[in-house]
Amino acid sequence: MEFEYTKREWSRGAVYVPTLPICLNGFPIGHVLVDTGADATVLPMELKDVLGVDLDRERTLWFTGAAGENCKAIPSVQPIEYSVEQSGFRRLIWKGIVFFAEHQATALLGQYQCLSELRITLDGRKRQIKIE
Repeated sequence: MEFEYTKREWSRGAVYVPTLPICLNGFPIGHVLVDTGADATVLPMELKDVLGVDLDRERTLWFTGAAGENCKAIPSVQPIEYSVEQSGFRRLIWKGIVFFAEHQATALLGQYQCLSELRITLDGRKRQIKIE
């Protein structure tokens, strides 16, 4: 499967970022940023109820963001189902624990039980992401 990077506008013009069209527990959440530097998948807290996820507050972790800010993230009790679909290809499905954080504006796909389950090629020049 191959996907185009997503175009985003910022103060210096346009930037293209690697995203994947992800469904979580069967719910399409849209294009999610592939963050190869993120330890785990972190989602906005607002998605918890939409996805029907219970949280394991006893296993809350603190993550440090790229800008050095600390973020409290609470893991799901059970692994959730990730899926990626594209016409003409077999749907990719896997399960993993996700973390939810207050004030998290962007959903991030991280390494733990997510990106580590996939073979991904990022081609910045072509602005494409390939999953095998």
